[in-house]
This record gives sequence, C-alpha cells and structure tokens, in this order.
Amino acid sequence: MTSKPETAGPSVDSLPQRNNALLVLDVDEVVLEFISPFCRLLDEHGARLHPDSFRLTGNVRSIATGAALSGPRLEAITQQLYHEQQTRQPPVPGVGEALARLSLRADILFLTAMTPSHYDRRRRLLDDAGLAFPMIATERSKGAVMAELCARRSGPVVFVDDLPPNLAVVHRSAPHVRLLHLMANEVFRPHLPALTAAAASARDWSEAEVIIRTWIGD
Repeated sequence: MTSKPETAGPSVDSLPQRNNALLVLDVDEVVLEFISPFCRLLDEHGARLHPDSFRLTGNVRSIATGAALSGPRLEAITQQLYHEQQTRQPPVPGVGEALARLSLRADILFLTAMTPSHYDRRRRLLDDAGLAFPMIATERSKGAVMAELCARRSGPVVFVDDLPPNLAVVHRSAPHVRLLHLMANEVFRPHLPALTAAAASARDWSEAEVIIRTWIGD
C-alpha cells in the first residue's frame, strides 16, 4: 500500500484572504539560503560540491578520495542541515524588505518541499527572521497544491521557485499562475534546465520585487 504524502502547516481552506493577490514562495534558495550553507556543511564532512550538472547526486565528492558520495550519505547530510537550519540557513539578501513591501498588496504563503518533520524548526527560523507568513511543508506535488489555492482565489497568483521543473509542474496544473524563477546562489545557473516559456527570471530580490509588482499591481 502506498503511504499518503505528508503535509505540515495550515490547510489551504484555513488560509486567510486579506488581499486580492496571492504570492506563493518556495523557501530554499528563494527565502533562505541553501547551497552556501550546504557547502559549508559538506566541508565539515570532508566533501565538496563540484557543480558539473544540475544535481547534487554524483557532484558531491570526498576531498580525500575524489569518490562521489552515495545518495543515502547525501540525504543524511541534507537532513542534518534541516535539523540544524536555525543556525545554518540565513535569509536570502533582500527578502525581508521585499516581502514586507509586497505583503501590503498580496497575501504571502511559503510552500516548501522540505521534509514535513522539520516544519517546527523552519517555522521558528522564519519567525525569528521576521518572516511570519504562513507556511506549508509538503511531499505532495506543488502543482496540486497550487491548483487548490487558485480554486479559492479570484485575483492574480504568483509562484516563485528555484527549480525549473517545479515551475513547469505548476504551469501544467494551474496555467493562469504567473511564474518566476529565482535562485539565490549562482553556482548551478550555468546548468539550469530550460525554463518553461511561461516563466520569467530574476537574479535577486531587487529584480524579483519589480517583476512581482507588475503582476500584482501597485
């Protein structure tokens, strides 16, 4: 029997609607730094990231031997990062100020694929950083969640993610959503998969805020 995907956080039906527009944000590499803290943690494990393609598996190698770390070893290190995220993952530069301004015109929701068991740790981290917007952590498809959100909204909806495949999935499930690619760390940018034609791209929160404002209206 296949287990039901886990989700932590408020239900879609319980989310407040204070503004006409909705801004949905992935967290890692959009709101919180992930790659830079991950690389620092790899160094503690005697390993290093070699970004030769758009993936971690096969690109993280032992400093001593040059051998690629196994999938389970990478997963264990990733889970350590999430377990210790309150002391390891700082906010992406400019995100706090940008969201404070955007929140005057749009409801904001964090939607993360992080393991739901780490929800409370991430909630505390975001709250301590002054980013006290609702958050859903889920193993479900982001496309499915976005479709449910759109069914309850009549105004513009914007989705921001660092992974092009997630943007494509959301476009298939909710074609009217405005899509924005944002990745705080540049290391994987040369190897990015092609963005769906429906998506725009920003290099930082200064650019992202301008684009989002044009979509949701001033």
